Amino acid sequence: MERKIIFLSESSDYSTIKKANDVEIIALDYNSHKNLQQLGIKHSNVETFLNDDERLWIFNTAKKLHDWYKDPSLNIFELKDVNLLGLLDGIELHTLLMDKLIIFWTIKKILDAKNPDIIECPNEIREIVNSLKKNNSIDIKINSEEKHEELIWDTIDVKHNVLGKPISMKVSRTKYNKLKNILDKTVSSTFGLWFDLKNRNKKTLLILELFPPVYKELLQNLKSDDYNVIIINQRRPVTYNRESIKVLKDSNCKLISKDDLFGEEDVQEILESKEKYSQKLLDLWNNNEIFDKIFRINDISFWPIIKNNLKQVFTKRMNDYVESVFFAKKLFSKINISCILSLYDVGETEKVFLKCKNDNVDSFLLEHGFSLLFEDSKTFATLMSYDNFRDKIVVWSNHQKEFLVSNFKIQSDKILALGSPRHDALTRMGSNRSENKKFRVLIAPTPITQLRGYDTTKIHEKFEKLIIRLCEIFKNYNDVEIIFKIHPSQSGHNNEIKKIVQKYSKKIPIYMLNPIAELIQSSQLVITITPEGWAPSTIILESMVMGIPIMNIVLDEKLYEFEYIQQNAVIAISDDSDLDNKIKQIVSDERVRNELRENGKKFVKNFLKNYGNSSRKLAEVLRNNLKVDDFK
Repeated sequence: MERKIIFLSESSDYSTIKKANDVEIIALDYNSHKNLQQLGIKHSNVETFLNDDERLWIFNTAKKLHDWYKDPSLNIFELKDVNLLGLLDGIELHTLLMDKLIIFWTIKKILDAKNPDIIECPNEIREIVNSLKKNNSIDIKINSEEKHEELIWDTIDVKHNVLGKPISMKVSRTKYNKLKNILDKTVSSTFGLWFDLKNRNKKTLLILELFPPVYKELLQNLKSDDYNVIIINQRRPVTYNRESIKVLKDSNCKLISKDDLFGEEDVQEILESKEKYSQKLLDLWNNNEIFDKIFRINDISFWPIIKNNLKQVFTKRMNDYVESVFFAKKLFSKINISCILSLYDVGETEKVFLKCKNDNVDSFLLEHGFSLLFEDSKTFATLMSYDNFRDKIVVWSNHQKEFLVSNFKIQSDKILALGSPRHDALTRMGSNRSENKKFRVLIAPTPITQLRGYDTTKIHEKFEKLIIRLCEIFKNYNDVEIIFKIHPSQSGHNNEIKKIVQKYSKKIPIYMLNPIAELIQSSQLVITITPEGWAPSTIILESMVMGIPIMNIVLDEKLYEFEYIQQNAVIAISDDSDLDNKIKQIVSDERVRNELRENGKKFVKNFLKNYGNSSRKLAEVLRNNLKVDDFK
């Protein structure tokens, strides 16, 4: 009897699927699992074939491939000592590798164990099956139309809130950049935000990809006539938001125009370089031997399944990368850049400027999210790239500094525990409870990602059930209203969360762009949903700073004893807990809420260095680096 396996994804045609005892049906994602459930078809979920140890091994394999472009055969892509292939966003690359490696290795295990004669599969995994089949005797049939794959930043999800409802519109990266450039030019010219090259000899602080309203106090503390502050945001425009424009103008923070830096000869050289490296790319994709050697897992090449993705992204972005290198090099040659401040070092903007900077330019990497690193999270913490950063690292707490020194062997004097500038203003905000007649609950879900390899059907199912369960629980409280805050990332799961809430009730407000501090401030209780227990949301810390009771619901059943849990500053429970009673306890008992508020305040005051004053402390450090006297 022939052995047959049917793989199904969301894009598959389900009309031809028939129940049969001699056919094994495997769902590749959560939506295909739900479709099969609704059809009453027995099936397996693909993640059940992969255990946790294998997921960790795949994560480490993907991490080692971050430097794939350093293979000597790819040195031909160096432009002004910068390898253009190394400018791809590190999180984008890692997500792609994890997506591909997890499904590749899982299907390999299935084929090895089942040894099928016939395989039906969606088009998106056809290449995987073809590359893994041991002989030509396996009959492969496709059960979906061709699906166009894109990386995270190939399209930009432009978001708005209209009457409390989230509206989003996808635009191509190219169109987005054109619109952003028009906006930057118009707004900067209108409000006098352009950098004046007459000041190019002054010492200059360069800030990368920082959103001004979030770091308002830091920028205000950096304001000075003694040096320049230039900000470059290529991902999120700083001229789109009225408050952002005001912060820039009030702090004398300037934008820089490429047009002011490039002369006719530069424009011609850039054009020639674009043609040169585009041709190199065309030649490169024909050389499979190089990539078969680089992209391997357990000595098996997975290049065929990643080739089209990398070809597509570099074909689209190579011209941008070439221009970015010229821009960065010209900036450092024409303006007296003495110091760089950034929140990341793996983004495209950060990579190009950090790689192009002069050796005498110091850089500071500022911690941007709440993380209590410990032994179990050490492996995943490498995604933050602290272990590879060459210059100064600014962290929020002594806890973080001690962890990095002891676990990553980073020199103590390279790590500055100065606190969190983005939270200084929050320490003085307090709550706005008197304005709300109803008891407001803010629900803030952290989206599921594949960064660590745990984007599974099980976790999606638990996520959906929990959201519906919370909506049902609060429906029974007449004097309680709930609102949702969607994470501002590009994660596709955000759209899934939005659909779940709207399917339950279109009346529940969903916010995407509203400042999180304002939403926390107007709430009496904050509930965070955390897919992986080791990675608590920054909203937990922000709620404690603002004195708002917080409950964290963990989906992977790993309730770590963080210090704030030990101090009873946060209620942390699993999704299978007695939620009704836990919620009733907080909503109905003012004493419980007061205890959480007091304990939360105690925790953050001890945890955050320079509580409420970290912006000034960081500004002092940066001014000292610029060798400019402190304010009188």
